[in-house]
Amino acid sequence: MNFYPWGLSLNVVYPIGPERTRVSFLSYVWDKDRQQSGVGADLHRVEMEDEEVVESVQRGVRSRLYDRGRYSPRREGGTHHFHKLLARFLNE
Repeated sequence: MNFYPWGLSLNVVYPIGPERTRVSFLSYVWDKDRQQSGVGADLHRVEMEDEEVVESVQRGVRSRLYDRGRYSPRREGGTHHFHKLLARFLNE
């Protein structure tokens, strides 16, 4: 989830197979007047950078040097915490 002054952008990552994913970008604009200025104005570029990060992580997970679980302990603490909160909420 990416929050901007104009709205919200979601990056949805779909696993297609062990070595493939597809990323969909969904934007929800609630203030069109702010969409083309400031943070998030060049959303397409940001989305392409995000897609590149996903591809890089996918390559890294396949590396013979990677020996951890699905989260990077150094870089994905926030993501892991969010997923735990989401799972707790959905299971209540």
